[in-house]
Amino acid sequence: LKPGSRGFPCRRRRAGLARSRYPVVDMGGDSSWQESYSDPLRYRVDGTTKELQNHAPPRVEEVQNDLCTVKLVMMHRPTHEPNREKTGEYPFSWHLAGKKRLWELRLQIKFHRPPQGKMFFGIELDRFVPVSNVAKQAQKALVSACKGVVGDCYHTIGDDARVQGEREAPAFVMPLWAFDQFHEADIGREPPLTADLSGLGFCRSEGTSKYVSAMKAVISSFSTEKVYTFCFWGVSRFADIIKWQIIGGLLPGVKLSFNQLCGAPPVYVTFYELEGVSDQDRDQRHLPSRKRQYFRAAVWSTVRPPSTENGDAAAADADDAPDYWASMYGELGETYEHPKPAEPAVVDAPDY
Repeated sequence: LKPGSRGFPCRRRRAGLARSRYPVVDMGGDSSWQESYSDPLRYRVDGTTKELQNHAPPRVEEVQNDLCTVKLVMMHRPTHEPNREKTGEYPFSWHLAGKKRLWELRLQIKFHRPPQGKMFFGIELDRFVPVSNVAKQAQKALVSACKGVVGDCYHTIGDDARVQGEREAPAFVMPLWAFDQFHEADIGREPPLTADLSGLGFCRSEGTSKYVSAMKAVISSFSTEKVYTFCFWGVSRFADIIKWQIIGGLLPGVKLSFNQLCGAPPVYVTFYELEGVSDQDRDQRHLPSRKRQYFRAAVWSTVRPPSTENGDAAAADADDAPDYWASMYGELGETYEHPKPAEPAVVDAPDY
């Protein structure tokens, strides 16, 4: 194990790891393509106005708030220009080419205040969105497929306008052991996020039971003296973010836009602590007042960009929310109680 880390390492997949602490890798193809490359993926971190995107060569973005400092890298295969797969002329082609994963998110966090409650990460929307019957089936299939990969999740369609008081936003979030790889290091000894991280830290693919136990041990001792690196890609085979589509054959013969599930872009990647909710509470909702947000970012694609027109349409559709709820849960007036999160399932999933 490397100094400043603990636990069992991921399986070493590249001989270069033994020769260098963090291997330096080259970009794919002839470097002349880098200047003109334009990646459609966009994201903007809460509290900032800067619109971020992938570059060639890649660079790490850094943001901070009162709770933590976060470095992040988002990589995605060039589904908008598939010819680049053959030439390798896209960011992180050395890492993504030949793998089943379509994208990968890397976060590196230094806490200013260690979390004390349950931690979750995933995606959420900023408003309730009614969806079609086809989209409902897609939601169910997607949630089921994701559970098969990560083993545990909390999914809610959110509260519509009929709910009095504070409302829960639509969300699909997971405990931190749903990350596919993580690493703990002393400050100053953390890995560069654009480096080859193969063989570093803990991996779900090495055995989920041991991985979950190791992650829980780290969560219980989060420190301001450590830097934590998290990598996520397990459910990427179901979502093409650049094309803004649900993929992976969840509904054979049906192509589904994200907009049919989320109304209109963007969606929000979120990493938060849930406070004031115990396993015995009847109301398990992840309400805004119960969330301590460590990181939240809007994500969209210029292939299907946000627009005022889409936003207005989504808002107009929200007026039909009672009909949606009636079809989802029975006649109007029936009470819907949010389920409690399930215990983490033990699933040995391959490294996609």
